[in-house]
Amino acid sequence: MKPTPQLTRNQHAARSSLLTDYSFQATVEAPANTAAALPATKPRAFYKMSSEFFEAETHLDYIAELFFFILITGIAAWPVMSMLACLAWMKIVF
Repeated sequence: MKPTPQLTRNQHAARSSLLTDYSFQATVEAPANTAAALPATKPRAFYKMSSEFFEAETHLDYIAELFFFILITGIAAWPVMSMLACLAWMKIVF
């Protein structure tokens, strides 16, 4: 694509600064669809590349993430269980 200038040579010579507002139009020699010229190869999926790269570390990461998940779930469930225990105690006593 080549820029099509909006000023004539006389107007352009009279200006001291560059004209930055151009209208881009496709030329005759430029193909209409540039994707058709590229070979049709399917790229490797990103998760496959990353799983091959981090294959040794995934087992340790899984164990660490499982530990933190259990820890966070336990901390979040503790007040709920405490509340249920207090409600059960209140029902028994009162």
